[in-house]
Amino acid sequence: MTKMKKILAVGLAGLMAVGFAACSSSNDSGKNEDTGKDAVATAKTGYAISSEIKEDEYNKSETALEIDSVCAAVLVDADGKIIDVKIDEAQTKPDLKKDNGDVSDLRTKLEKKEDYGMKSSSPIGKEWYEQVEAFEAWAKGKTAEEVKAGIGEDGYASDADLKAGCTIYANGFATVTAKAVENATDCGAKATDTLKLGMTTSKYYESNETNLQYDTDYAIVTVDADGKVTSCIIDASQAKCTIADGKFTVEKGAFKSKKELGDDYAMKSASPIGKEWYEQAAAYEQWCIGKTADEIKGCYGEDMSASDADLKAGCTITISAIADNTAKAINS
Repeated sequence: MTKMKKILAVGLAGLMAVGFAACSSSNDSGKNEDTGKDAVATAKTGYAISSEIKEDEYNKSETALEIDSVCAAVLVDADGKIIDVKIDEAQTKPDLKKDNGDVSDLRTKLEKKEDYGMKSSSPIGKEWYEQVEAFEAWAKGKTAEEVKAGIGEDGYASDADLKAGCTIYANGFATVTAKAVENATDCGAKATDTLKLGMTTSKYYESNETNLQYDTDYAIVTVDADGKVTSCIIDASQAKCTIADGKFTVEKGAFKSKKELGDDYAMKSASPIGKEWYEQAAAYEQWCIGKTADEIKGCYGEDMSASDADLKAGCTITISAIADNTAKAINS
């Protein structure tokens, strides 16, 4: 057995829709009590993730896997209608016959743009990112139920307007979008804020006789006109790919994010402050409010843990990848 060691990289994984409320109410909408003038309406921030390990559709082999993750971030008004939505997805395809399971290109589908290479097979001549942009534009102003109603039983667009710009299988991102709307909560965002989504996948352990792992960080943020965070939600998922005799023996299917695992993630006993991952994530989310990308990126030291005293009081987990991904979201 080779010795496992930590390395860093970038990408994602995907398919059981999950969403979490990680915020508390803070702002009022309507009239400003001091001036009587109309205040900018508050908005709810939400997200959902769908993650699955499955057989690679184009490489049906015991040495190959496909790890899919879809994430939707939403900004929702008081009537439950989508103000804005951001969607991204990553397909990580480790193959033990190629570089011992290493995946060199861990960019998301959105980051790959033209490199994803589906335009030539598209009946409307559009890349993945272009079709998702069409879906996002179509979804604005709609409720969760209206989004779900635009998809047929076959998983493709049934709504004529949507179909004109999106002919790819849409059930996955439509489902997470609807779930994100349903789970949206008041985290401090305003209706005029800008919604951002950042996703980064990293290979954290080298392939050996028993383990290959790809972790994905998610950051859903809203920022004001000055580029300061008004709401922040983070999550992470770990695709653990068991290896035996040169083959993948992992149980295929949907897997949970760290927040969905909750106490079952079971890091509390090892935490110097006695806090579970989701509790430390909540402390980080609150700390990010009012900060810029540069301030967030500068929150950790050489040990990759929080160096900021206020953050360290509630968050002692390795924070470097989380902070970098949050900054990446803000700067996107």
